[in-house]
Amino acid sequence: MEIAEYFSISRMARIMLLLVLGLLAIFAEAAPLGLNAAARPSPDLLLCLVAFWALRRPGSTPALAVFALGLCRDLLTDVPVGAGTLSLVIVAELLKSWRLTIARTIFPLEWAVVGLAALGSATLQWVLVVITLAQPPYVMVLIHQSLFTAAIYPFIMIFLRWGLRITWRKREVVA
Repeated sequence: MEIAEYFSISRMARIMLLLVLGLLAIFAEAAPLGLNAAARPSPDLLLCLVAFWALRRPGSTPALAVFALGLCRDLLTDVPVGAGTLSLVIVAELLKSWRLTIARTIFPLEWAVVGLAALGSATLQWVLVVITLAQPPYVMVLIHQSLFTAAIYPFIMIFLRWGLRITWRKREVVA
């Protein structure tokens, strides 16, 4: 990426849009929605947003912005501080490195990759909590959250793709 592209107004606008949508996703996740002991875990909306953005606009998904969003979420929710941030940054960077392969496949494969990324993110968070000798969440709760995250991804994709017109770049899809 050339220096002019790096500091372009359109790139900065896309980064700001990512940050605003990320904050909205965090607030939606953190909102008390009549939770009780039998409530199901909520999907990771921020991971869906960052995954979509990292695949479609990797240049507008800097690790610093993803880190800031992850840290903000960790501080506002009950996720151990740092564990969610680290897993979100790792997922974003992995998806950026796989984007050219995923861009040439069908959507169900992309959906499966994001679902596996959600499961990997939850697993990494669980391991980090265990290493710190804290009480880790139940494994079934993490599996359910990963499944709900994978289930909500197509809806996030539809909103971002057709609502905000964020799509693959032609040169990335053409072999």
